[in-house]
Amino acid sequence: MSEGAAVWVLLGQRTGDNNQLLRLANELGLPFRTIGLRYNRLHLLPPRVLGASLASLSPASRREIAPPWPKLVLGIGHRSVPVALAIRAMSGGTAKLVRLGNPRVAPSNFDLVVTTPQYSVPDAPNVLQLPLGVSTAARIAPTREEAEVLGKLPRPHRLVLIGGDTFMWSLRPRRVAKATAMLRERGGTVIAVTSGRTSKRVTEAVASALHGSEHALVRRGFPRYAVLVGDADEIFVTADSAAMVSDAIASGKPVGLIEPHKTFPGRFFYALNKLGIGLPVRDIRRFWKGAQQLGLAGTLDHATAGTVAEDSVARAVSAVRALLDGQAASASRASQPR
Repeated sequence: MSEGAAVWVLLGQRTGDNNQLLRLANELGLPFRTIGLRYNRLHLLPPRVLGASLASLSPASRREIAPPWPKLVLGIGHRSVPVALAIRAMSGGTAKLVRLGNPRVAPSNFDLVVTTPQYSVPDAPNVLQLPLGVSTAARIAPTREEAEVLGKLPRPHRLVLIGGDTFMWSLRPRRVAKATAMLRERGGTVIAVTSGRTSKRVTEAVASALHGSEHALVRRGFPRYAVLVGDADEIFVTADSAAMVSDAIASGKPVGLIEPHKTFPGRFFYALNKLGIGLPVRDIRRFWKGAQQLGLAGTLDHATAGTVAEDSVARAVSAVRALLDGQAASASRASQPR
């Protein structure tokens, strides 16, 4: 990844977010440079307060932001929004900004916003609304060792992808363990995969549900995540993770969702919603219910294999390429968030 790369990828602390950016960058087929951003306490301020600024970065990260400037800056979420705006300003306005997820500022601050239903990003000519997120589970061939391990496990292979708690949703260990045990009783092999957000209590509960059998709990990345997704006959996902749900659906396999429980703040915000006092900032339920209504995912009792009209990755790549070719709709390039 050369210093003079055409594309800069602003990475943060969340592996899932970073993987979405890297998948998009790889699919573009252009030389890109990854910049791992580290922040100081100013990152707690909203991006509309910070504006186009490097003030929230650590000194080491600030030194990474230097010419030659890129043609394109990829970022996700809101934390790196001030950094991206500052890069465009320092480039003389030539660097184009693509933002995934929810930037928490007006879309007019970017050249393109690629988002999904759980975020309340307003419609605009430069907003691409996708039914699914950018899938990170690109199809890869298993190694000989991976193929040998998976080949010894009785089919069907039921893959369980486990996320973790969020502000408004909680994964209860008992619920996830019960779901795992139900799948185990159906025969074949259950292969459970935890994530960086999975709590120790959930991991231990799932391990207990699979104990004393040929079923497997994958914790150290072998077999690899993408290999397991490609190998699975059915995939069951905790619905707290839009990224993993998107990966499962993109595989074309039957998918069943394991619903989490609302936290106390979740119950509070959804109660406000029923009273017509606004929506939660990130309504993940809207995402997974939408996938089920489109027939792209089912439930724990009945996994569903749906057909996506157009691959989310392909749509995102096409939109970014059009932007770089100067074919995208014009958008405001104000260097300060509104």
